[in-house]
Amino acid sequence: MSEHICVQFEIRDMVILRDTLKELGYDFKNISEEVVEIQRPYHNICINGDNGTISFDNVNTKEVNKLKQTYQLNYYRDQAIKEGMNMEVTQEANGEIVLNLLHQ
Repeated sequence: MSEHICVQFEIRDMVILRDTLKELGYDFKNISEEVVEIQRPYHNICINGDNGTISFDNVNTKEVNKLKQTYQLNYYRDQAIKEGMNMEVTQEANGEIVLNLLHQ
């Protein structure tokens, strides 16, 4: 059965979020400068940068987790570039993701 969920998620840069959505192939609608929405059958996925929430249907939990993970990696990569570093991402055998910052 479908259930509407709302979770806290810190969104520090809406430009990076929009780029991440494009990278993942999402067709999204800009509701406002700080709010984007992805059309879904039950409850749309709504990402609100103003209050730091993502609301979605529980059937989209895996999809939202992938989006959150990709956004965070893109955000940290952008920050590393701004600081003149490279970021290397590796995934451990247990599924854990490790970020290594390397000076250029």
